[in-house]
Amino acid sequence: MSLQSLRIKPKRPFWKLPQHRIPVLSLYKSLLKISKSFPDDLHQKYLFYNIRQNFRLRRHETSINKTVEHLKEAQECKSNMIKALKGNQELFQHIDDLAWGRKGRLKEVLDILANWKRPKLHKFVLDTRTHGARILDPHSAYRIPLDKRLYTAPEYKESEKRLPKKNHSFRSDLRIYTVVTQLGYKLWRVRGLKQPAWVSMMMNKRIRAHQRRIDKFHQLEEQLEMVRIEQYMLNMLDPKLAKEEKSFEEIILRELNESKKYHDKVVKLQARKELDVDI
Repeated sequence: MSLQSLRIKPKRPFWKLPQHRIPVLSLYKSLLKISKSFPDDLHQKYLFYNIRQNFRLRRHETSINKTVEHLKEAQECKSNMIKALKGNQELFQHIDDLAWGRKGRLKEVLDILANWKRPKLHKFVLDTRTHGARILDPHSAYRIPLDKRLYTAPEYKESEKRLPKKNHSFRSDLRIYTVVTQLGYKLWRVRGLKQPAWVSMMMNKRIRAHQRRIDKFHQLEEQLEMVRIEQYMLNMLDPKLAKEEKSFEEIILRELNESKKYHDKVVKLQARKELDVDI
């Protein structure tokens, strides 16, 4: 006997077996198909959302007895829907009351909205499900919106009285000083007040940009020196090889000249503290 035949295979749960999944899915599809046969659009929406929600809430059920009860309930619901379509007034009226919010979950939602004292928040009622259903399926695709025919949010008008804008002027005892940074930038500071965060962030950004330009200049100088050393070595080996390396030197010199303009200007103005930039 082989080892594979002796291996103990784990048992698959019943809700993953095709003998269970196929009948349940067929029942679900038949319920949705019957719900589309109702003449009123409001009835169709209510039945569709209700059927989908009940099947999704019970999809993780592990008890066989409870699963059998849920399937019996679904079969009973299917037979009641068929009877209502065939002319049973009592069952049809029951579905009509549920769809129009005269009973059931929609009635609870409408009662809450009627007693809500903050009309501006009515437009945020997009989901009529219970709290447990929202936690289980938080995605917006599974929301059950409230039909506009059942409830219309009252118009919210903002109050016309608005407070006048205050002119934030400096006090008479405060003085403004012109401060020059190490890089030569000039800015105003008010003694007695904390420096705003945006000024600190702006100066930090300028310092980083300045440092990047200086680093680039020194990096180009090092690269130029390396290229010249290679040219000297190649010239000693073969003058023809040294001519091919001149193109690299020209590219580095071009970028170095562009970077040197800013570098020399900043060094001179930094020493004299004459760099003035509007902030």
